[in-house]
Amino acid sequence: MAIMKSLLTQLRRPANARPATARVDDARLDIVSRLPFELHIFILSLLGPNDVDAGLSACCHWRTIWLSDEIWPKLARRWFPNLEDYIRKAAVSDADMGEMFRRTLHKVQRRMSGRFASALHHELTLESERFFTLSKSVPVQEGGVHSYEDVDGLEIGPAGPITRSRRFMMYDNGRIAWWPEAYPLPCLAVVDDLRTRKRRAYLFPDHKDEKRGYKTAMSNKLLLIGRGKTLHAWHLDSDQHASVEAPEEFVRCTAEGETVILVTKNACLFAWKFGQELEYIDTTGCYDKGPVGIAQPYDFLSGQYITSYNVGSRLWGTGILLDFIISPIEDNVFFVITYTPAPVRELRIDEIRNGQIAETYGLDQSEWSDLMEDPVDFTNLRWEKVDSYGGYCLMQAVSQTPDITRDPACPPRSSILVSVCFNIYTKSFTLSHYHHRDGFKNQSVSQIRNNRITASDTDDPRGLLLTLRPCRSTSVPHDKPIPTPFYTMAPSGRDSLLRLQRVPSDSDEWDADFVLDTSLLFGPISIDGITNGHLPIPGVKRLVGDDDFLVLVVHQSYIVWSFGNEIPGNAADAGRSRWRKLIR
Repeated sequence: MAIMKSLLTQLRRPANARPATARVDDARLDIVSRLPFELHIFILSLLGPNDVDAGLSACCHWRTIWLSDEIWPKLARRWFPNLEDYIRKAAVSDADMGEMFRRTLHKVQRRMSGRFASALHHELTLESERFFTLSKSVPVQEGGVHSYEDVDGLEIGPAGPITRSRRFMMYDNGRIAWWPEAYPLPCLAVVDDLRTRKRRAYLFPDHKDEKRGYKTAMSNKLLLIGRGKTLHAWHLDSDQHASVEAPEEFVRCTAEGETVILVTKNACLFAWKFGQELEYIDTTGCYDKGPVGIAQPYDFLSGQYITSYNVGSRLWGTGILLDFIISPIEDNVFFVITYTPAPVRELRIDEIRNGQIAETYGLDQSEWSDLMEDPVDFTNLRWEKVDSYGGYCLMQAVSQTPDITRDPACPPRSSILVSVCFNIYTKSFTLSHYHHRDGFKNQSVSQIRNNRITASDTDDPRGLLLTLRPCRSTSVPHDKPIPTPFYTMAPSGRDSLLRLQRVPSDSDEWDADFVLDTSLLFGPISIDGITNGHLPIPGVKRLVGDDDFLVLVVHQSYIVWSFGNEIPGNAADAGRSRWRKLIR
């Protein structure tokens, strides 16, 4: 078995490598392919996800056996407890299930390894479009911007538009949404597509120079901008535009695919599918309606800020926190989430199917009371996806572990981040908690993905990102290499893209799966600067992404790491690359 694992280690391919395909004239089978089915089961029981991922890419015969209906569900239950339910619901046919499992396994492994295929450091600016090209597919009368000079209130200089209050807003599916002038022109939005290098600019129709009250959201299909009772939506694939009027002013909108939920100022709920009619959602039995505001960003009792940059909703009368999830693969299925703060401290999820409450799921404070020290409570309820198969982080809190804990891995009085997650397919809750050697501080950022947390190390002058495991890791196992892989970036020679460069490191001071060095943002750091200097990234603001991209936003610039080579170089570079291959 050691020989088998060694072979699979050698067969591990780059993130963008294609799986092997069978040749018509290849009738011979290797020794592993000729083994009885029972021995394949035995071999797979001794291999890790990295090994199986390598084997699936290396040999088409292994892939046929390992992705059979008898094997892939066993692997999914072992490594990704929620994945099987998602695949069975989302697959078009039984034949697609094994391939869906393979793609998910490959994406998760390349993200968890930290071995990015390419990276990009870019400024949020309109002054130069060397990387992104402005698309003119959206008609001007429908809010499309074809020339920045046509935008009233946007200052134009000799080199192009001058923007002073640029602000990152949202990320979804390889697209970055930002506002060139967030305060003077909140009606102007820009969406940059990392996969196509297209830039789309949108202007809220008939905005009347209003500067307040805009509500925004983005999904993998739609960009939403609303104000008052009016919501405008632009389809990011087809470049179509649609709008809808709510019966009363809405205070929040959220989207999944082409489906949108509107929350009015009195907590009434409406569903809208792009281009169709608005539908009322009956939430009787979920919560008592009343005025809706935003959650408190600061807990005065415990002295902590909320850990999410997305502030959730709150019923003013009762203080109950509200959130809503739209099923990505099932029509007319929504989840209404409520959290009743202290002293009750109860989390409740109502599943609504076709207008009726189908099931209710609950979690009370007894599940996390011995993880956090009183009087810390969850002060914000706003979901963030934690994987690609139905996992959502609902709320987080930073605390200290009590003097006595149920988990011996948690040192008493240590800094801890507690995350409450829920999977909408298995209907199961997960409590994950993470420790950081220097604690989770207000100026740091973090993101949970695939049961790991990527966090900024704000006390390290190199501006490092660390990927850490939870204290009790029950899913997505990952063989931790020693020493910890330390990756930085170097010019790739392809446009402005950067390539992976591993830096030798003999120490294991971080106790992390891998470390990403972001100091390229401010140029090289000297050893003296590392030892005696100050943090070169004083304002880390956002850390977002999925299995394909990881995006670190620092003020008005960002670094994006692509784990599957989804960021294309320019056409000229691609042509030169093909000629080099022909010459060789």
